[in-house]
Amino acid sequence: MRVQWLSAALLLLGGMSTAQAAQEISFLTSWKAEAEHGGYYMALAKGYYASCGVDLRIRQGGPMIDGKQLLVTGAVDIMMSSYGDTAFQVNEAGFPARAIMAAFQKNPQILMTHAGNGIETIEDMRGKPVMIGASSRTTFWAFLRAKFGLADNQIRSYTGQLGPYLVDQGAIQQGLITNEPFLVLHETGVAPKTFLLADLGYVSYSSIAIASQKLIDTAPDAIQCFVNASIRGWIEFLADPLPAVALIKADNPDNTDELIAYAVKTLKSAGIVETEETTRLGIGAMTDERWKSHFALLADQSLIPKNQDYSRAFTLQFVNKRFPPAPR
Repeated sequence: MRVQWLSAALLLLGGMSTAQAAQEISFLTSWKAEAEHGGYYMALAKGYYASCGVDLRIRQGGPMIDGKQLLVTGAVDIMMSSYGDTAFQVNEAGFPARAIMAAFQKNPQILMTHAGNGIETIEDMRGKPVMIGASSRTTFWAFLRAKFGLADNQIRSYTGQLGPYLVDQGAIQQGLITNEPFLVLHETGVAPKTFLLADLGYVSYSSIAIASQKLIDTAPDAIQCFVNASIRGWIEFLADPLPAVALIKADNPDNTDELIAYAVKTLKSAGIVETEETTRLGIGAMTDERWKSHFALLADQSLIPKNQDYSRAFTLQFVNKRFPPAPR
């Protein structure tokens, strides 16, 4: 794969001596390569992982790839999760693992509907069909059920295709603020009405990197390298994404320049990566308070045991340092 040979080349260019063996780390993303993974691809393109001793191999996720299973079996070293729920779930299953950083301070999850159809608030969606994916039933749907009174009998299957949404003016569907609104606008010429769940109180982080406790214990320097390089990558990707774009498009040619530009613009305008909290703590920041709050939501909805120790799902050891050191 292009990313693999590029990482090896960058390792040599990074100035490491042959006596220093780089720590190989495989990193599974949450989906096929896209702008939402831009900071990681930027760090790879710039050689930031290699410069601090990590030979990073990015492995793409997708609809048939079970990240939790691959992490638990050791097939990947670090996985990216769209929701904090994953860290709780693997620990509940008996596999010690922790979130080590959260690139997205706001979860980009949205519900969207057609403009002008009378749905002006989330409350207006009560009793109406809502298309969501199978995994969404145990993630953000719990929030919508608890806070806004949406009910399970409203759920309709969402397969990832826009067709059913486009032909039904009353349709309500899940999506990402960085993606589906652009596609709808492109197809219809009219932007959909969007509801960003993070702005409505959904506190789950996203683009969360989760590593096994074993890797954290045995290779903390490599974990810190991964976190620092990724943070640096996100800083530079938001400033000028071009170096990462080539790698993203090489891994997933379905990306267009227009879609990538829209996603980058929206990541910035919606405050997905940079917030008041990252101004104080740095990109990738996490806090005990937000993890505890999200745990309480899941426990109250009986999605995880109330007696689970929520603090075992994350570690603040590698983040909240405001700025990482510059790459060597």
